[in-house]
Amino acid sequence: MQLPAELQWAIDHILANTPQTALRKAREALSQDYREGRSSPFSDEAKRLAYLGTRMPATYAAIRKVLENVALRGKVLDLGAGPGTASWALVELFPTLEPITLIEKSPDAIALGKRLAAFHPVLQTAAWMQQSITDAIPKADAAILSYVLNEIADPIAVVESCWNAVSLLIVIEPGTPKAFQLVRKMRTRLIDLKAHILAPCPHLMPCPIQGSDWCHFSARVERTRLHRLLKEGSLGYEDEKFCYLIASKTPAMPYANRIIRHPQKGSGHVRLTLCTEEGQIKEQI
Repeated sequence: MQLPAELQWAIDHILANTPQTALRKAREALSQDYREGRSSPFSDEAKRLAYLGTRMPATYAAIRKVLENVALRGKVLDLGAGPGTASWALVELFPTLEPITLIEKSPDAIALGKRLAAFHPVLQTAAWMQQSITDAIPKADAAILSYVLNEIADPIAVVESCWNAVSLLIVIEPGTPKAFQLVRKMRTRLIDLKAHILAPCPHLMPCPIQGSDWCHFSARVERTRLHRLLKEGSLGYEDEKFCYLIASKTPAMPYANRIIRHPQKGSGHVRLTLCTEEGQIKEQI
């Protein structure tokens, strides 16, 4: 997957006059923050720029892959929007949406998001609200919470507040065991609130994942030359692991199984690991 041309142009333009050594140093600090679970990077100018060059492409790829599971229309909220990564994926897949409302508490992230949006004719019309997602959420048809709940003291309370405001809720978190445990708790709570789980689960029964295992997926994004230099990588691509959940107040067409592991290719056969509509993990050849 490649970034939309407008987004790549915007990133290249904003980073054009920043020395690569400074960006690489900020990228290392940003990576350390993510590993240690520290708060948002957007209060630091160098880290904001490093985010554009290294994290935004991977997060965009994961968000876009999740959004391929739904059809959206009407009013959509981008909650904890940062510089608007999710909104770029939204307008790419759903160009006829009403103007998106982006809610973000950091004025620096909003300023950066507006600089990026200036390169896209649709996102130029988006509305920005400076507030925390722990405050009252406006009513809308759908909302997306991407890579933000790890920064919240009571993420389940935030999910409940969002659920009261929208008809469809999309949650995306990093593909780590810790993030999966949070997503699983959110799933249980949403089912208690009578939600229909559209993806990734093909059932409403207790999650069958056991022990130290966790349910996660991946999206592949092509690296630009700058991306490779900043991350000091030799590969021309990066795989972003993520966990996600899509919940709706109205049912959708059910499906029988979800492939939850990379298919294992053998001699004359392929082995699939499935989560089934019966609420079980099943191996199928």
